[in-house]
Amino acid sequence: MLNQPITLPLWAAIPVLVLGVLGAKAYVIDPLVRRALLRRERDLKARLRTTLTRPLPKVLQVPRRVLMERLFNDTEVQAAIDTASRDQGREAAEKETLTYIDELMPSFFALFYFHIGYWLARRWLRSMYDIQIVRQPPPEAFTDIPEDASIVLVGNHRSNLDVAVLSYLAARTSMISFAAGEWASVWPVNRIMQMSGCYIIRRDSQGRLYKTVLARYVHMMIGAHMPQGIFLEGGLSRDGAIQPVKLGLMRYILAGLGTDNTTDIVFIPVAFNYDRVPEDMTLLAHQDQGFTKKSRLYTVKSTLMHSFGVIARLLKIKRQRFGQAAVSFGPALSAKEWLAQRGETVEGLDDISRKAMVAPMAETIIQEISDIIPVLPVSLVAQVVTSSDAKTLTRKDFQKGVLDLIDVLGTRNAPLATDDMDDRQVHQQGLDVLLARNVLLKDGDTYRINPDQRPLLEYYARTISHHLDQDDSAEHLRSILTVREPGAS
Repeated sequence: MLNQPITLPLWAAIPVLVLGVLGAKAYVIDPLVRRALLRRERDLKARLRTTLTRPLPKVLQVPRRVLMERLFNDTEVQAAIDTASRDQGREAAEKETLTYIDELMPSFFALFYFHIGYWLARRWLRSMYDIQIVRQPPPEAFTDIPEDASIVLVGNHRSNLDVAVLSYLAARTSMISFAAGEWASVWPVNRIMQMSGCYIIRRDSQGRLYKTVLARYVHMMIGAHMPQGIFLEGGLSRDGAIQPVKLGLMRYILAGLGTDNTTDIVFIPVAFNYDRVPEDMTLLAHQDQGFTKKSRLYTVKSTLMHSFGVIARLLKIKRQRFGQAAVSFGPALSAKEWLAQRGETVEGLDDISRKAMVAPMAETIIQEISDIIPVLPVSLVAQVVTSSDAKTLTRKDFQKGVLDLIDVLGTRNAPLATDDMDDRQVHQQGLDVLLARNVLLKDGDTYRINPDQRPLLEYYARTISHHLDQDDSAEHLRSILTVREPGAS
């Protein structure tokens, strides 16, 4: 009887086979894969302790669920939950809080960040740009930062590529935890961003519960010396110039100064510029209202279209290049030294004095960022065209105009990403990018503006206009720093 074959009908055999495969995956394959990945992750983190200029913070060794529980049980978060419970009930308030914490808490995966993510970013970015660091302080300026100080990189927000560019350039120094906007809340982008150490924030959320959770999360990470990356503008530049400053994250960061063994917070200004910003047409189209009122369907559609473009470049299906991408780093600004210059100390700070620091420090940082925004060929050509009264220009006009601008910018110590080019290459590269996009039209030996693309030309001219007109630049910086925060009285 035992030697007789057992015959199952097809309708029964298929479920048995499926269950067998699922069981093998759950109890054999998954544990083996997880164990192998965890072993490689542990070995990689051990190597990174000796190879990175700035060792990974110890908080990255703590399991994500433990950090989520720690934030949820924070005294101020619990008090905010108690307040919210009066209107919506305890269970609903706790559920809402856990949703916020899940969005904020990264699930950093070193193997993804330093190997897979680095390779993808390198291949993707180099398929579009020639990436250049135009200006940076000497290496010892960063290596001398004490280990008990928290580092915050503060940049102008020109493109969503800013995060990828800076992470790629800093991958041999340390990891950086960036604040990503609502665009990153779509699956699987949200999980990819969290594996990269980023946290997702709701920029239009004004609820007290959310603000408390976000503030306490930032406080936790600053206290753990997690390197942070923020954009003071709080959103992408929609006209090429620096946008009004939003001080929310800056205020949350400085709230951690002098607490939880955070003896200093060091801000490093970073400035980005591109010959072509991938989102420029979309930004100009939404110049007035921005993206805050867009539906989730719009976000999903935009993310999918962007993802297809990334995949096409990784597979080398799409080969169009965008010119140069340039980055400048300014001198580190220590909050401790900033206080010392004003006769104050970290130990003597209270909540009122911490809040009073926010706007003056932001003013210093945004001025430094403005001063180090790189000058690129497209910006130079766009500036020549928009400042000229002539309806048509020849190639000689472009060459002379660009060289004159370079001379002026050189006297003002502006970071020039054109030093390695000869006189002809600079204007030629700018012309090539603008002609390929039909921003400029060629008529025989002359060039003229495409009337439909004038706003785009002005967008790129505006990226360096502050270097040229210092009076207008100072007035613009004053205006963006006097904009009140939402909810301010």
